[in-house]
Amino acid sequence: MNKNKKLKVFTTTLISCIIFSLLFKWWTTGMPFHPSTILFGTILFTLILISLSISNVFFGYFLSLPIKKIKKIIIPAFIIFMLIILAISLLIISLSIYTYYLIMGFDTAHFINTLFEVEFPATIRYYSVCALIAAAFFFYSIWRQAIDREQQLREENLKYKYRTLKTQVNPHFLFNSLNTLSEIIYVDTKKADNYIQKLANIYRYILDNEETDLIPLKDEIRFVTRYFELQKERDGNKIQLEINIRQAEKYRIIPISLQILVENALKHNAASEKKPLRIVIQKNDDSSIDISNNMQKRNILNNSHGMGLSNLKERVLLIMGKEMTIATDNNQFTVKLPIDHL
Repeated sequence: MNKNKKLKVFTTTLISCIIFSLLFKWWTTGMPFHPSTILFGTILFTLILISLSISNVFFGYFLSLPIKKIKKIIIPAFIIFMLIILAISLLIISLSIYTYYLIMGFDTAHFINTLFEVEFPATIRYYSVCALIAAAFFFYSIWRQAIDREQQLREENLKYKYRTLKTQVNPHFLFNSLNTLSEIIYVDTKKADNYIQKLANIYRYILDNEETDLIPLKDEIRFVTRYFELQKERDGNKIQLEINIRQAEKYRIIPISLQILVENALKHNAASEKKPLRIVIQKNDDSSIDISNNMQKRNILNNSHGMGLSNLKERVLLIMGKEMTIATDNNQFTVKLPIDHL
């Protein structure tokens, strides 16, 4: 706690104790301005400051613990805390009243009896009411702080996880692109050079959108079209892409998402002149688009770990809070990819 905050707490507590002491004595004795009022206010002020100091240490310790551990020890710890405050209160009251007796010249012979018969029972009654209020405040504060801390950790974890998922896109795309390049570089060097130029333009798009969570759908369509043209340099008419989306400028989408799904279809399906692989991208409603292809599974899949689809599914969930669904029906593989309005 900084100095300004400490001074503010001290001043507020002092003024509150003075006002409360005057009102309390006025209500109980009809004489607000009495020496006993000063005694009552001093005791109250001292108890509050000590309680706040102990509470500050107590809360600080609890908030440094894991939530599971807090749940186990919170009730016995609170009981111990309240007993400590009660013991300190009784001690301060005893010393304060004894000092008051000496200053006022009262007889101290019956001081102990007065403490146990009058002062202590009254203190315990008032303390019980304060304890109930303190318990409610204590448990609410611990619960609120624990919830806030858990939420903060959850948000930080999600942000970290999302950043990690985004960094997986570039190596995945580059790995597959270099595999394609290696297949054509010894067959047609001119074609390979053209491929490298187009690949550089495509990779620039990926780098430009690396820190972007959502981009215009029209930009992603333009990108996936260029990507597919690059693939056609190798496969020719064996593969086909059809895009049926109107008013693409009104929507946003996860960057590189269409490319990942098109790449997934190319990777997992065989294609030939007689049986071309046909990929269709179309919008059926205002919340998602469908990316589908006819299933012509390859007999052998090398290095297929499904990272592209699982990665994209997690990215969609983390950034959009929506589910990307996958369905297989009538020999068609379809992915329903969520989109947002601009």
